[in-house]
Amino acid sequence: MAREEVRIVVTVKDVLNLGIFEDIWLAAPCEGCEERLVTGAGILDFEPFWGDYDSFTPGEFIFTSLGFAQRDPDLADQAVRAMIERDVAALVIKPVAMDAISAEAAELSTARGVPVFFYEGHFVERLMAAVLALVAEDRAQSQRDALIDALIAPRGDADVREGLFEVARTTGATVQCLAARPLAPDGCMLSALQGELGALLYDFQRNQASVVQACVVRYRDQLLAFVSYGRPPRGAIARSEADLVARIEAAGRLRCGVSQEVSLGQGDLAIRQARTALDAACDQGRPVVRWASLGLGAFRAAASADRLFAGTAQLYRSLLDEYDRAHGTELAATARAYAASFGEVRATAEALYQHPNTVRYRLRRIREELALPDVSDRELAALLVLAYSMTD
Repeated sequence: MAREEVRIVVTVKDVLNLGIFEDIWLAAPCEGCEERLVTGAGILDFEPFWGDYDSFTPGEFIFTSLGFAQRDPDLADQAVRAMIERDVAALVIKPVAMDAISAEAAELSTARGVPVFFYEGHFVERLMAAVLALVAEDRAQSQRDALIDALIAPRGDADVREGLFEVARTTGATVQCLAARPLAPDGCMLSALQGELGALLYDFQRNQASVVQACVVRYRDQLLAFVSYGRPPRGAIARSEADLVARIEAAGRLRCGVSQEVSLGQGDLAIRQARTALDAACDQGRPVVRWASLGLGAFRAAASADRLFAGTAQLYRSLLDEYDRAHGTELAATARAYAASFGEVRATAEALYQHPNTVRYRLRRIREELALPDVSDRELAALLVLAYSMTD
């Protein structure tokens, strides 16, 4: 599977939210500093041999006590300003050599947007290890995101099976996907939900003999769970799905979309189904929505995912909209009402408060504008249902 460039999305705020500092405070105002990206971590524990700080790179989260400059305030100030000029993500100082930075350093920090913090807490090595672990997990998460992006792109069954195994070690004969999101869109809540959903699926797997494997992975702002099955007896999947949905509904604090059970080679479809059902759950304020229950919404989502179909539908709608703007007519409204009534002229007329003959005249004009003079009423209705189903 093709690899994409890994994006680093850990920020200073993420590091501060780790809870690894007993106390931490800004040395100078620094607007927007919490959104700075963190690409690594380092320690400033001695004066550079050659008098410069080129070994420190932009984006690093730097820890220091400035112990090497404890008796030289000018050297300490020089080190602080050098870190700011190196454009590190943040400089965090244990107040050993100093408990405040100079006015010049404070002004530089504010101007460059590079925060300088003082902190109290654990040994610096422990703090740095926590930051490095966070960055490493973010890299791994970015790689998983790229793998899932590739997985749901159009591809063959063999590639999908390979992708599922690479993302979630999925095996078995069939797979069902769940897409979930916490009620509160927050990274910490998402991590907590991942643990809760993982425990729920572990218990579900233990109680369902048909389940081969269950796994939860994070994908961007949501979670994807994969439940794979062997070849269970008829009716077992329906019973296990009812059990799974009941467990999710009882969990609360989340919205969830559940796909159909499909072959491993169609796992990409399961992901799309689950994510579409999740969108419906969020829109409707329901804890769980199954793809199989979406009805027309399922067809609308499937159609909107096809760019050729969507482009054709948009073309037909725009032709009628442009005609109406040019002539002061209501062909688009008539087409929409005709589609909503599934080709019933009388029902369309009643919806528009028009005479049926007026509707018939407008339908002739619609045929002419869409270059469909020979289609039957039933064919025209079917076409307009497709064209307008994606806008409701």
